[in-house]
Amino acid sequence: MKRKLSMLLTTVLVSASIIACGSQGGATENADEAPAAETAQADATDAENESATEDHLARIKAAGKITIATEGVWSPFTYHDPETDELVGFDVEVAAAIAKKLGVEPEFKEVAFDGGLTGVTTGTFDMMANGVDVTPDRSETYDFTDPYAYDHAVVVTLASNDSISSFEDLNGKTTANSAGSTYEAMGIKYGAVVSNVDTLGETMTLVLNGTVDATINANTSAQDYFNTTGTTDLKVAAVDSEVTMYAVPLAKGSDNDSLRAAINQAIAELRADGTLSEISVKYFGADITAE
Repeated sequence: MKRKLSMLLTTVLVSASIIACGSQGGATENADEAPAAETAQADATDAENESATEDHLARIKAAGKITIATEGVWSPFTYHDPETDELVGFDVEVAAAIAKKLGVEPEFKEVAFDGGLTGVTTGTFDMMANGVDVTPDRSETYDFTDPYAYDHAVVVTLASNDSISSFEDLNGKTTANSAGSTYEAMGIKYGAVVSNVDTLGETMTLVLNGTVDATINANTSAQDYFNTTGTTDLKVAAVDSEVTMYAVPLAKGSDNDSLRAAINQAIAELRADGTLSEISVKYFGADITAE
């Protein structure tokens, strides 16, 4: 009986020892797994934090490209070459030169003028290059870079029209302009009834066929249209004394501080080395990049 009891106690002790060893091994494995899981979680958190702290310029450089909104229908700023259908123009070349300075590829997206501005605000596009002039109203929504070109707004009418010789004479008249453009706003400001169209050519056609009394546009674009078409049926009836400054609009906020600084530096370098002037003369026959 004592022998059986002794053997039973020995079996219980051995079993307890095995269980204890097994439990200790499991605890060790769990202990090893915990730091690994914690490390993975920490790495993921660090990656999220790093991504969150990257600003717009860093994201553009990481992508290797910058998306640029432009109309593609406003000669000579942004349009398609009639022979090759290639997207060309003053703004197209300036934007491409800026992208090169940033060390990324330009990716142009052709949209309506107001759609381009909206896309910059929502982050659909990184920037816009389309002869966007700086105004107090726009400056409330966008952070503008330094200007890269200067111009004047003009009123274009039929050469035979003697009723309009100033912006004030637009009161009660009809004009045609791109939706969301400064020129549309100017027409409304001076009391005109404004029709919205998509292209510069359409605005001129509506004036030529008498559908509207006038169009407000950039002097550079008007002169280019006159020279390209050879028309003598249109004239510049009035010139705005205020200088129009063309700049790059960016979404407001500190996320774009370094991008705006980088673009400003690019513009300064392109002006200093004569690139801006060269592009301007190519498309306008004159340098509009110096105030």
